[in-house]
Amino acid sequence: MVVAKESAAAAAHNDEYTGYLTLLTTATGLSDLMRSAFGDTAAAQFQRLWEAQDGYLVDYTIGLVTHNQNKSDGAMSGLINGFVPDFSQFLTTTTQLPPGPTTQLVTEQVLETQRMIDDQVAQNYSKMYTDLRTAFAQTSRIGDALAPKIVRRFPDKFPGDPSNRAADLRASLNELLEEHAYLATMATDAAVGGRTVEQTAAAKALSDNAEALGTAFSAVVGPAFGTRFDQVWAAKNSALIAYAAATDTAAAQSAQSTLTGAYVSLFGGFLSDSTGLSERPSIEAQIRATIAVIDDQRTKAFAQLATDDRTAAAAMHSLADLITAATAAKFPTLFG
Repeated sequence: MVVAKESAAAAAHNDEYTGYLTLLTTATGLSDLMRSAFGDTAAAQFQRLWEAQDGYLVDYTIGLVTHNQNKSDGAMSGLINGFVPDFSQFLTTTTQLPPGPTTQLVTEQVLETQRMIDDQVAQNYSKMYTDLRTAFAQTSRIGDALAPKIVRRFPDKFPGDPSNRAADLRASLNELLEEHAYLATMATDAAVGGRTVEQTAAAKALSDNAEALGTAFSAVVGPAFGTRFDQVWAAKNSALIAYAAATDTAAAQSAQSTLTGAYVSLFGGFLSDSTGLSERPSIEAQIRATIAVIDDQRTKAFAQLATDDRTAAAAMHSLADLITAATAAKFPTLFG
């Protein structure tokens, strides 16, 4: 998602580029996770490989934007002939994943990211959002392959059963809610900028994400609650766009009140009725974090936009974890 934000800004030649580039190249969350399992040496090796990938992706985008075919071709060669085999070998060595499937997973992730960047530069927004969701799902498939191997190799560090249904639900909710957070701020950015074609494509991606979330809830708490979720989520998405597109103070205040008042109440009630979770502070914290991102977009506060965007997405993780814990407690026969 951060690659998508950075490359979109590069393609549009706008001032969001520097912030998202900095976020892309300085974030250490993944290497910190690797350190927690394998130690400092492996984490440092991972970070070097990941930084190389990011550098190639940035160069590929710049090559396309500046019509420098040699630069973009060289970047793709570096990704396919350098990063893919080196990173696949690292994963195989550290986790004992089989070489063939690992290389295939990493190759697909690189190629799907390439397609997404190509779409952005070509301003083919309907295809771009489809390819973005595909690329995002592919990164999750890599995580799904890695996590059980790491847990089984280090049960003292990561106790529990990685195949437990609650673990699957937690991972799915984290993935889908984080995806929603980033897609939402892409949609609001398009609305703020008056980019109608892109906003329509982003809205379609948000709708597809909401459908996936509704299906996840329906599978556990029943179709009636899935339908109710769809209604709450659709109203939230409409209010986010209304806030981003507001042209006067009254309209902005009305949309913000809907988000911090009606949405928080409705989603809190939905979670209470469906899972038994009585937790509104986390819902309100996440929506206020999202509003802060939209405020950055509206006021062109580019220096803090990328950081605030990541904060809003990260706030979804704690919410997903709370929902999972409450759901598992309410339905012990499903999650025993």
